[in-house]
Amino acid sequence: MRRKAWVIQGRKISQKVVDNCLFCKKSRARRCEQVMADLPAERATPAAPFEFTTVDLFGPYLVKDDIKKRVSMKVWGVVFSCMASRAIHADLVNTMSTESFLMAYQRFTAIRGHPRKIWSDPGTNFIGAKPVLRELYQFLDAQNRTSIEEISAQKGTKWEWTIHPADSPHRNGAAEAAVRILKKALQSLGNNTGLSYSELQTTLQLAANLANECPIDARVQSHEESVQYVSPNTLLLGRASPSGEIRTFDFANYPYKRLREMQNQVNKFWRSWSQLAGPNLFLRSKWHTSYRNVAVGDIVWLCDQNAVRGQFKLGRVVSVNPDAKGIVRDVNVKVVQSSCLPVTKPALNRPSAKVLKEATQTTVLHRDVRRLVVLLPVEDQTRS
Repeated sequence: MRRKAWVIQGRKISQKVVDNCLFCKKSRARRCEQVMADLPAERATPAAPFEFTTVDLFGPYLVKDDIKKRVSMKVWGVVFSCMASRAIHADLVNTMSTESFLMAYQRFTAIRGHPRKIWSDPGTNFIGAKPVLRELYQFLDAQNRTSIEEISAQKGTKWEWTIHPADSPHRNGAAEAAVRILKKALQSLGNNTGLSYSELQTTLQLAANLANECPIDARVQSHEESVQYVSPNTLLLGRASPSGEIRTFDFANYPYKRLREMQNQVNKFWRSWSQLAGPNLFLRSKWHTSYRNVAVGDIVWLCDQNAVRGQFKLGRVVSVNPDAKGIVRDVNVKVVQSSCLPVTKPALNRPSAKVLKEATQTTVLHRDVRRLVVLLPVEDQTRS
């Protein structure tokens, strides 16, 4: 074309045409990215074991019945991970229902105590359990309003459950890391379909105990002839490993001496934790660059893992949830879903005919910004 004519500002015009082309925008679109967020305060603050807990499910696994060996059934693993010490508690459920999870939660609280705050993904069993547990805690709080509980409530010991956006496993990293450890332990068994329910449950809890025996830092401290290290079991059991010497207790001035020794063990754990594991928490291995915040009114794609590229749901951002620094990390997106419904339409001098009528349904979805593709920012809409 340049041999015949010289187009004034041709590169600028062509770039403008490409920028306004919707097909080109879809083909060149990339997922949103954002700088890594700061650690939650519960992750970097000493706390009681499982006071701040993350929960997740994994599986399923095929096991045999304890009595009828020929009968196979599916089971799922449920893992509770402590945010502060990264201690792990594992259990099994036989269904993905809310009732099965509530029973597993009751077994967990009977052993580890009631947590003050819980994080989870938006699974249907978690969504169903959240209002049930909230009503239970409200009922217990109403029945047992003593002076001690009122003081503890004033100090911020209220129960809370936080649900992360869908399809964002990086928001629940503590539980995902615990799931990876337990899965590796189960994979080392090879073909574990021949295990019974009790055998798999025992294996899962032994794997969780081995994970709790791991040092919180690769460096170990040498003390005389034995190697002393700090692990989550140091906080749970008072020693790094479950096997320990049986000591005779001195009942003189009991329980003050024993209570003082227990407190010294807890202080020793958190002192070692702050020296060994604490500095490693503030390292950032990725997501160092800040990007544009997703704004209200942006036209976005929802990049679901099960959808094919080009068939993502199209939506509009209706609200954003910025953090303390003003960085938007999750948003609410309005999605319009259309479907065809048969409608009977009577006609004159002929039998009634069925026609298809398009019905639309509006849904608001909670998503992480890393699962979005911004096709048309709100500032570009105002220009056009």
